[in-house]
Amino acid sequence: MSQDQRQHTPGSAGRDDDARLARLQELRREDARRVRRAKRLRTGATVGGVLAAVAVVLGVVGGLHGRPASDPAGASGIDPDRVNVRGEKVYKDLERGHVKGDVDYPDDAQPPVGGRHDPQWQNANGDVYTRPLREENAVHALEHGAVWVTYSPALPQSEVEKLRAKVAGVPYRMMSPLPDQKSPIRLTAWGHQLSVDSAADARVDAFFDAYVQGPQAPEQGAPVTGGKVTP
Repeated sequence: MSQDQRQHTPGSAGRDDDARLARLQELRREDARRVRRAKRLRTGATVGGVLAAVAVVLGVVGGLHGRPASDPAGASGIDPDRVNVRGEKVYKDLERGHVKGDVDYPDDAQPPVGGRHDPQWQNANGDVYTRPLREENAVHALEHGAVWVTYSPALPQSEVEKLRAKVAGVPYRMMSPLPDQKSPIRLTAWGHQLSVDSAADARVDAFFDAYVQGPQAPEQGAPVTGGKVTP
């Protein structure tokens, strides 16, 4: 049975909502633990122990820059190389290098779904931005497992508020307007992108469930706080 079918089974809506709420609460707890660990490391580190502290942090976040993700497709049921949510587009073989300055992203995905990016990630700890984001920083957040919601400036405010309710305060989610976006709403994860017309589309939650800290992220679980605060 498909995810869409399960969501339309009588009596299942409440169970799905409870499961989703439980997952969001766990994400918040994980993010809080990560922040506390980082603070302890910064406080306790000495000059001679900096390298050891860095090694601990790298181990905690699941291995940065090239180490395998902690949630492989076999464990989550999500295949990072294939369509997992009806209607999404999948992009493979994306570059991951850090660069200073602007990146000329391909036109086949708007906003970009991956590629070279700025060394500083955009904060995506449930951040709701009212201005467009710099793509090079936002892409770095995607690499860490964030889902980026963008919307057309023509989207009705009622729809914007519905999106805000799904994003605000939830770790590994962020949203911002995107000028000239043809689709009313787009959800973007590393290598995956979905366009929908309404925040009420069941695939919005399906996309979050699949890709928030999902196995598609090259640096799954790396921080989405302590980065760039402003657009």
